[in-house]
Amino acid sequence: MQAQYELKKIHSKKIAFGKEVLGPIMFDFFCRLHAHLTYYDTRDCRLLFCSRAGIRIKYLYEVFLRTQGYTAPKNKMEILYISRFMTAKGIYNRNPSLAYEIILSEFKHTSVREMLYCLLPIFELKQLKQSDFQEFKEIIDSPPSELILKKLFDGKNAYSDLLRKHYSEQSTYFEKQISNMLGSAQCAVLIDTGWQATIQRLLMETFSEIDWNGLYFGRMVSNPNCNNWHFFNTVGVVFETSQYDSEVTQSVISHYHHIIEDLFEPPVNSVEYLKYDKEMGKVSPPDEYFLTDCNIPLQNEFHYLGVVEYCISAPRFSLNQIRKNATYAWEILHEKICFPSVEDVDALEVRARSADFGKTEHVPILNRSQILDREQRLAQALWKQGQMVLEYTVPSELKEKLDKFNESKTKTNINFQPVANIFAAIPKVAIITRTKNRPIMLKRAAESVANQIFKDYVWVVVNDGGCPNTVDAIIKDSPVDLSRTIVVHNEDSLGMEAASNKAISHSNSEYIVIHDDDDSWHPDFLSATVAFLEKPPVSTMKGVITYTRRLSEIIIDDSYVEILDDVPYNDWVINVHLYEMASQNFFAPICFLFSRSVYNEIGGFDQSLPVLGDWDFNIRFLTKCDIGVIPNFLAYYHHRDYQKTGDYSNSVYGAISKHAMYEAIVRNRYLRGISDIKTAFPMMGILALGRATSDIRGLVQQLSK
Repeated sequence: MQAQYELKKIHSKKIAFGKEVLGPIMFDFFCRLHAHLTYYDTRDCRLLFCSRAGIRIKYLYEVFLRTQGYTAPKNKMEILYISRFMTAKGIYNRNPSLAYEIILSEFKHTSVREMLYCLLPIFELKQLKQSDFQEFKEIIDSPPSELILKKLFDGKNAYSDLLRKHYSEQSTYFEKQISNMLGSAQCAVLIDTGWQATIQRLLMETFSEIDWNGLYFGRMVSNPNCNNWHFFNTVGVVFETSQYDSEVTQSVISHYHHIIEDLFEPPVNSVEYLKYDKEMGKVSPPDEYFLTDCNIPLQNEFHYLGVVEYCISAPRFSLNQIRKNATYAWEILHEKICFPSVEDVDALEVRARSADFGKTEHVPILNRSQILDREQRLAQALWKQGQMVLEYTVPSELKEKLDKFNESKTKTNINFQPVANIFAAIPKVAIITRTKNRPIMLKRAAESVANQIFKDYVWVVVNDGGCPNTVDAIIKDSPVDLSRTIVVHNEDSLGMEAASNKAISHSNSEYIVIHDDDDSWHPDFLSATVAFLEKPPVSTMKGVITYTRRLSEIIIDDSYVEILDDVPYNDWVINVHLYEMASQNFFAPICFLFSRSVYNEIGGFDQSLPVLGDWDFNIRFLTKCDIGVIPNFLAYYHHRDYQKTGDYSNSVYGAISKHAMYEAIVRNRYLRGISDIKTAFPMMGILALGRATSDIRGLVQQLSK
């Protein structure tokens, strides 16, 4: 009875851990996955969830869509019955040498004897007699080699004949499965747990006519400096790492990735062969895949049961809340994997891992063998820190061992650039969008950001006192990758400059650009401006502007934008002079990319200014460094000249009297702030010249009308 009670307590711990820790982490994964999958909506693709894990990933993803009110991707979602073993068979007809390579990598630590009995399924082996193996008796205990493997496939005997027939037949079935699923589509997106994307590499090398892409829970590259070209089409949705990095909590999975594998893998064998129904013209996996309903949590699937409970009962979370919940959960998981207690070992331990490639053994996560000594048990354990808890019962000794082990495994990811993970790398650009109750504008801004050819950015949207539900709904449905999006809600409006500073503080990047919700870009804007600042003509140039077009527009019925006029905006600018900036602000924020280091040096935007904060910022920027000019029209400055008030008005029109008042305040403040008379006279000259230049320009404009 006591043993049953203790077992029941452990099961409860596992369910609670699945719900409270793994649940928020998985929810964030599905949120990020959804952003990536909808990215492919503009292409004719097939979204292929790779079994075994794909069965559960697809089910839980659909639960996520349902509870959060998301629209499913437009492309068809299918279960692809596949495994590394099945892929080796699947590529045999087209690429036998690559099939041999993957087989040998699996059996290099075994013998020919084991390989002989694993290469064929049991129902095929039953056709053979013991005498059919006599030809291999001299090599039966040898380690496998390429020469031996070729001999097995090319031999003139019953075993070799059956081997060739099986692999050739399975390869044909495999191609039929791929063809049936893709139809006319030439793009396939594989969804799986990860980690090395071996299957994707094999498919890319063999079926090169198809555009293979991969979306994985995580990506772990053992050698980040090698030329793994297939990774360019591969994304670790939650994390990407080459090794454990203590600064990136998600990288703790490199210590114990089995906890994710166990969660997603239903208790059925991996696919080792396919069947073909000639009458139906349909390829299918073994019957066991249909006899086991993997969409319903089994009673011993405790972590999975907890995650399902979390996903089904989750309220409609905002994007920020999903990220916040996941961040907290990752911190807990990081601590429990690296520094577990006895109770944590009970809660985190998962089933023994089943072998692939026809092997029947199961490898336990923790080794409790009394035959082996401590060092042997530690060496064989798949979760080292968990095994240490079993081995060292003295708290001080355990802490010392854990500290030493974790420290020895802590390294920084050198020369490894993650593709789509804002946690794992600092993006090149932070795009800052201020918005308040302007859904039409925000939708257009999202399209502008999403259409950028340059993708190494994080988009920070600050909702400055507007309706949070409206903003969240627009962001969820926007074409921008959600893994590159941060939303900041201000309960009360802070004003434009304070909102900008707050949004910038929520990001990290080398460069910053203000993309107000009512403006837009040419798709080449970021690629051109970043390229300029990466190699500026002179080192003092820490910012760059592009030529801009001024679009006059009107909002009709709060739903339709009509462009009334489209003209160049201040295209006379060849160089950016400080004295000309003192006359007026002659470029819009939408065209200005600048260095974060200068932003930090000059103290950001002045939050005391309700208007003209960008002009003040530009003057201070030019006192420290220079601004370059790209003479191409890559930015669009939108104006609603006829809408002087309301949420859709421009500040330059909606607050015209404030602009006039604060222009004098800004000029006077610069002069009052100079105590040294020798410095004051030149600055007064610059400001006076600037004011005169502004007056002359205004007079010329009036005379030209």
